[in-house]
Amino acid sequence: MTAARVQEHWERVVNVASTRYSTSTGCSTATQMVYNLFQGYGINPQNQSHTGGHAPNVIGTITGSTNPGNVYIAIGHLDDMPSSGPAPGADDNASGSAMVTALAEVMSCYEFATTVRFIAVTGEEFGVYGCEYYANHIPAGDTVLAVLNGDMISYEGQGAIPENLDVNLNSGSAWLGPLLTQA
Repeated sequence: MTAARVQEHWERVVNVASTRYSTSTGCSTATQMVYNLFQGYGINPQNQSHTGGHAPNVIGTITGSTNPGNVYIAIGHLDDMPSSGPAPGADDNASGSAMVTALAEVMSCYEFATTVRFIAVTGEEFGVYGCEYYANHIPAGDTVLAVLNGDMISYEGQGAIPENLDVNLNSGSAWLGPLLTQA
């Protein structure tokens, strides 16, 4: 993965539509773009409808060869604010969506013992609709081992105090924090 490739993914998300407001045509256009990328990477994309009027979540999967029921998830929300006018959502959340699509591109070239799922969710600016729906509809037999949620990963902060790295973990994911911080 190079900085240029990450930039390419970010620009693709930022420029796909003038706004990616979850109920807008622009968000539907963005989800179709992610679906097409996942399809091109051969990671079996699926749309997941969750709340009336909102663009669907897009899910791509690399099925594990040995332990397919153990799942790692990379997720970012594709929708942004406001509903009209230029709204590129550069750091909220084109950066997280670019993380998901860039990881999908790179990781699609490999086989893994466990399943890896890449998810671009919508409805987040309305109240985490897409994320909540996915969490409540995890396929039977799946054991989620870790979730990497990229939200506003390119946020630079406001004013004189720059943003630092915030790593939020639950007790089951405590092992992941030091690895993420090192990276």
